[in-house]
Amino acid sequence: MNYLDKWLEYVETEEVLPLFEREELEYKVPKLESVSWEDYAPVVAMVARDRNLAHLRQISSIEDMQAVLYLLLECGEKAFLREVYSHLLFLEASGTVLPNRESVASMQLEFLLEAPYLISNYFQSQTWKTHKAKLESKLVSLAPALLSKLILSANELKDFIRQPFSVLLRELRQISVQSFADLVELVALSVRSADTALDLLIEILGPETSRLLVGRPTTIIQLVKCLYGIALDHIDEASNNKKPEQETLKLSVYDVQDGYSMAKCTLRIDSEVRQVLKVGDHVRLRVSNPPQNLPWAKPYSMDAIIVKAEPGSASFRCIHTPPSYIEQCAWTLVHCGSFVTSKTMFDAVTVFYSEREAACRIFASLAGFPAKEQIKLPGVELPVVPDSTLNESQNAALVAAMTHSLTFIWGPPGTGKTHTVVVILTQLLNALPNSRLLVTAPTHNAVDNILRRFVGEGDKQKTGATPLRVSTQVSLLALFQTWLTLVVVQ
Repeated sequence: MNYLDKWLEYVETEEVLPLFEREELEYKVPKLESVSWEDYAPVVAMVARDRNLAHLRQISSIEDMQAVLYLLLECGEKAFLREVYSHLLFLEASGTVLPNRESVASMQLEFLLEAPYLISNYFQSQTWKTHKAKLESKLVSLAPALLSKLILSANELKDFIRQPFSVLLRELRQISVQSFADLVELVALSVRSADTALDLLIEILGPETSRLLVGRPTTIIQLVKCLYGIALDHIDEASNNKKPEQETLKLSVYDVQDGYSMAKCTLRIDSEVRQVLKVGDHVRLRVSNPPQNLPWAKPYSMDAIIVKAEPGSASFRCIHTPPSYIEQCAWTLVHCGSFVTSKTMFDAVTVFYSEREAACRIFASLAGFPAKEQIKLPGVELPVVPDSTLNESQNAALVAAMTHSLTFIWGPPGTGKTHTVVVILTQLLNALPNSRLLVTAPTHNAVDNILRRFVGEGDKQKTGATPLRVSTQVSLLALFQTWLTLVVVQ
């Protein structure tokens, strides 16, 4: 009877139980207290375990110096790590280190990739001033990675990122367009706050772009604006998706590709997470609970791009470096939207401004160069008839489109861009009855809106044109989809 009563209680309740309950696993983060000191040289233990900087003078090899630094880094001893790092800089500058001084300076420069918040300490030290001439070439090769590491630490450092970022930029002479675009793309994927992103892009990086990027000032300004706009749009989209999925995931690292760790997880066939994951999506993975040995700590969080999503499993390209305990904890997932369109736009803008005329015959016109440098396109004079359904600014856009070989029309949502385009399209078809016009857009929906408006408002009958909608889907093993949508009006 007890079982029957319990059954009736559940039958009559309106409570909805979650299909997947959030799992919290007990795990521990590495701490000095749990280190097996017999695995390290005695001098390493005396520095790290006993917190005794005096023993740094006794270290006789670069390997032992690295062991101290990496051990403190792994155990999250950031404050003491800064002390040790700064003391090594002092010992090198005073000539009291046992290993070769230039080797020590080079090792400390490379270590900045692991602890970018130490950048100010290094580049403002006597060590850098002494060895700058010999290490400058190494800095050039490390600079993109160092800037990337700083950006990845922006959420943690917040306003404290300003000084190391500015110090590093001042040491650089030049940066390629591709490297600059990669940095802005990384901001779009990893910086959680629009304010922090604006600070990085406009206040810190912006003033240096004219010096670091080679090219005409007009071109550089346009490149920067385009990339910043794409990044800020994605950050805004990602910030609107903050609710994590109810189901938790178990992750494991299976490979490293192009410097990024690749992680995977197994999903139940009826998993709700599987329904929302698509290749090219941007997600944020966060440990579901604090570590057992550090309960007041903020759980680790990292951004990732989905590279595979299929029944039963998913794979991610981790933008941040996964922690060593990735397999010991449960992870929640927040969907930040698709990054496919943003990535395509980043790549297109980068190619356009880096390859210039090779990428586009009308580059000079798009970039706003003087008329004498622009390619003269064959054109005809077209009649312009003001349209009563358009307002003053929309009619101005109509006149511009009918009298210029290249016209940009910009307006925020709801300002009638689609209707204006349809009117322009109609007048072009009436003026050029034997021509075919191509209308393209990055999404199906944008093209469909124009097509519906063109047919729905009777423009098809007015022009006698037959619209043809073409949609091409290319799939690879059902894992990757690339869409090209266009409308051909003939």
